Amino acid sequence: MNRRRFLSLSLATTGLAAGAGALTGCGDDEVGSGDRVEVRLGDTVNETNPQIAAERFFGERLAALTDDAYEVKVFPNGQLGDHNKMNEQVHNGSLPMTKTLFANLTAFDKRLGVMSLPYSFAKQEDLFVALVGGLGQQLGRILEYYDLKVLAFFDSGARNVYNKKRPIRTPADLKGLKIRVPQDAVAIETFNTLGATATPMATGEIYGALQKGTIDAAENNPIFYVTNKHVEEAKFWSWTRHQFGVDALLVSKKWFDGRPKPHQDAFVEAGWETQQRERELWAAETEKYIKQAADSGAQINDDIDFAAFQQAVRPVVDKYRGTFGDLLDLLPLG
Repeated sequence: MNRRRFLSLSLATTGLAAGAGALTGCGDDEVGSGDRVEVRLGDTVNETNPQIAAERFFGERLAALTDDAYEVKVFPNGQLGDHNKMNEQVHNGSLPMTKTLFANLTAFDKRLGVMSLPYSFAKQEDLFVALVGGLGQQLGRILEYYDLKVLAFFDSGARNVYNKKRPIRTPADLKGLKIRVPQDAVAIETFNTLGATATPMATGEIYGALQKGTIDAAENNPIFYVTNKHVEEAKFWSWTRHQFGVDALLVSKKWFDGRPKPHQDAFVEAGWETQQRERELWAAETEKYIKQAADSGAQINDDIDFAAFQQAVRPVVDKYRGTFGDLLDLLPLG
């Protein structure tokens, strides 16, 4: 994403007149007396996930840009609750920050489920371009209505199916599989349409459900697959690439609006820098984790009939056209 454009869009939505370059001399206009403000940032992913490293980088940059006025404390592994709980806390201002799946944000507005539509982008670069333009702007406006301000769009990789029974090459291979999906109507509809039995559940429940046989499959990115040890229970990994994931690094707008103006600028600047850093970390780690999966006995399959999947999910797109409205028009498949 173009840095100046990202910053100008972020600042404009909060009515800030100054550019993000004016970050020095933040002063004591609210924090005062040199005391550091603790900023709790909750996440559900494992400690080793590169997104946690990116969130700590955010803390370092924020401290540097505000003369050490803030101390960001990152809580991984769902220590502060699941996505839905943390999102609600950020919404009401009792938790300053979180990183979340867009799928879980549909609890606030069903239109945000547009990011769950399968096969929306031919390649990841197309997604990044859309987030710079009208799509990213519209998502930000919707979230601010619910007092959720986007500081960064994180790359969460291509989402793919992994399961305990067989490689997935065509939609027919999904028939009868009980697959965990996020708690999101579009994801549920997608996999039911493809012939699987969609089973929504929180991320922390997946490992036990695979182990007990409550589910046969799940879908996510390679890093999540390995760091959460799902590779131990589900040995068939297939590059379905049904979705290029994007997560949102959020700050409570209620909390953010109470910060001194130069500090608000610093949050936006740190968010921009963190967005770039996270994407670099993610790209570097993905290949490493796929090798780890293979070394752990996973059977990696890239023989996918993409055309068959795209055709099979078209009814899902058509069904939700009325729900997503203008947002759908901002996607290549719209």
